[in-house]
Amino acid sequence: MKNIFTTLTIILILSNLSCNSVDNSLKITEDQVKETVGNFFTSIEVESELNTNDYITDDFKIVELGGPYTLDEFWALIAESQGDNITISRKWDLSNWSISIDVNSAHVSYKNNGTFVTSIEGEEITTTPVWLESGYLVLENDELKIKYFQSEEVSDYLSK
Repeated sequence: MKNIFTTLTIILILSNLSCNSVDNSLKITEDQVKETVGNFFTSIEVESELNTNDYITDDFKIVELGGPYTLDEFWALIAESQGDNITISRKWDLSNWSISIDVNSAHVSYKNNGTFVTSIEGEEITTTPVWLESGYLVLENDELKIKYFQSEEVSDYLSK
């Protein structure tokens, strides 16, 4: 009986240790979250060489302008609203980060100051919209990817 008790105790201890151990190489960091979000925005700049799909999940959704949309649906909406106008450049400055991390996911919110240069009937126009955004990121095949973005433009509120 003592032998069974000792064996069960050892099994419980080993089981508890294996459940509580986390592989630190897969632990999400705040820097990884910022890098993934930053790379996403870099990937959608004009003439970027980064592939946007490297930073989003296959079922990625964005909620902005009435969404939710897939990324392709969102770009189609933007293209339709642009008409004959030509986007010359898109840049973003991300700040005021708030990040919550779990074992396999992270939630992030931040302020996004955009600078867009657009050619409208041959004249270059610069706009500087501001958004408050949040995102949900998940580990997918050991890589951090964005699953969901929500964005609310607040430029009008700031100008009042």
